[in-house]
Amino acid sequence: MKKILFCISIMLSATATANPNAYDKTTDYKKIGWMDKGIEQVKAKLKDPESAQFSGVYFHRGADGVPMTCGKVNAKNSFGGYTGSERFFSAGKPHLTFLESQVDGFPGLWSKFCQ
Repeated sequence: MKKILFCISIMLSATATANPNAYDKTTDYKKIGWMDKGIEQVKAKLKDPESAQFSGVYFHRGADGVPMTCGKVNAKNSFGGYTGSERFFSAGKPHLTFLESQVDGFPGLWSKFCQ
């Protein structure tokens, strides 16, 4: 589990250092655009993306200045029932988008990138 957390942290840190000037002077519309990308990536990971209900979604610069979309999502599973809200965070790319139910050690990552 520690290896997974380490790898996720490295990937997200590399994202921030790849372009240290990106979003330096973030305006509201850039934050909204970033959040839209994050929501789009979360939907791509769901069984029924059209059923997704988002709440508490916000923009945050996590560890190492990585821009993140953080929040909660509730969506239908393959049986057609809602699974209940779960936390997520996304750096706007598929391999940098994580749902609480899909990652061991999620609370530590949430603390690092969304608080």
